[in-house]
Amino acid sequence: MDGTDAVLEAFAAPSWREWEARWVRGDISSQECLARQVELIQVDREKLIAFAADLPIDPGIIGLARRCAEHGIPLTIVSDGIDLIIEAILRRHGLLHLPVFSNHLRWSEAGVPTLSFPFAVPECESQAGTCKCALALPSGSRAAARVVYIGDGRSDHCVSAKIQRVFAKGALREWCTRRKMTYEPFDTLTDVTERLFPKEA
Repeated sequence: MDGTDAVLEAFAAPSWREWEARWVRGDISSQECLARQVELIQVDREKLIAFAADLPIDPGIIGLARRCAEHGIPLTIVSDGIDLIIEAILRRHGLLHLPVFSNHLRWSEAGVPTLSFPFAVPECESQAGTCKCALALPSGSRAAARVVYIGDGRSDHCVSAKIQRVFAKGALREWCTRRKMTYEPFDTLTDVTERLFPKEA
């Protein structure tokens, strides 16, 4: 379960699942789905941060971040999730220096959580809150050969089809397999590190 789903399970009204089902069926965009789900969250900022900080993380990200830094390779987190959740997890593990592009959560004066989408683009093929294609491929197809993409979910489909080297697991792996796309399967980020830096891992 990803961080957003864990928060919704813990703090949102049960109807968040209805919005999820509508998104899975393709009735609504992920942007609308997330916005509606966040409105159902019933928790204050401090409690949410404390909860998110305790969510599990793939420990392999620590080694991956270290190897990338040693080689001058930028490692960036591009997510269609929620910034507050991601940052709470990264802070706990000393990884807050990693750039994060995601949807922005705030609370209104009335105490109602709302989501904004600073990295959405009108032409996004996935209608995502965070357009991963625009962020991972800012100069279009010319960047596809230089980018290594690591993903595991539905929001990774579109961008993965445009990048030459993709590491996939979970729902993304199943999608790539069905589409007969070239990808490298992985279980943990340690697997990715060992393949990117084979002589050093």
